[in-house]
Amino acid sequence: MLVIDGDAGRRVALATALGAEAHDVEMASAAATGAQLARSSRPDLVIIESVLADGSGTEVLSVLRRDPSTSRQLVLVIGPAGDEIDRVVAFEQGADDYVTRPFSMRELLLRIRALLRRTRSSTPPDTITLGAVLIDRGTRRVTVNGAAVALTRRELDLLLRLFDSRGRVLARETIVADVWREDSASERVVDTTLKRLRRKLPMLSRQIRTIRGIGYELTVDEVISR
Repeated sequence: MLVIDGDAGRRVALATALGAEAHDVEMASAAATGAQLARSSRPDLVIIESVLADGSGTEVLSVLRRDPSTSRQLVLVIGPAGDEIDRVVAFEQGADDYVTRPFSMRELLLRIRALLRRTRSSTPPDTITLGAVLIDRGTRRVTVNGAAVALTRRELDLLLRLFDSRGRVLARETIVADVWREDSASERVVDTTLKRLRRKLPMLSRQIRTIRGIGYELTVDEVISR
């Protein structure tokens, strides 16, 4: 793992906590050094403080996402609680998670475990059960208590995209790029499609959280998949 943080005390505290979890940790105090280490070491996860002496965490994130060698690295950004713009920009640039400071080290470690667990079990399941909702990825069939529910291609693709990133906030920009791909679409189409999806699957409505100014998150307490 790589920790990029200009605050020496926080940098060491993070490295110590991660080391206690049996992670190998490298540290950098500046944006340029951190980006270079991310390319050369290919860490499982990069933790970036949003404010650095020679730049910002989102600038480092942007550099990593543009470079093919680091574009798929997990990145967690740490930033101030009151800076909503920084949080929005981080997710727009492709952050996998964002933690506000001051933070609980225990919560941070739990979030890191969740990120790594999702990556290590990245093969999508063929069938997914969310309460009364059953999704068959292969046949693209959705049922509720055994009764078929007709979803459009985009509605189902959006639901699957949210499921595959469950517990993680997805920016509207990311959803458009992943679901609509080559088709030109505005970010408003995401809101419209989500509205229809919630109407067709009201039992999932509360689990699909709207993150104001950013996008959406699917929160799932229990999933049965195979």
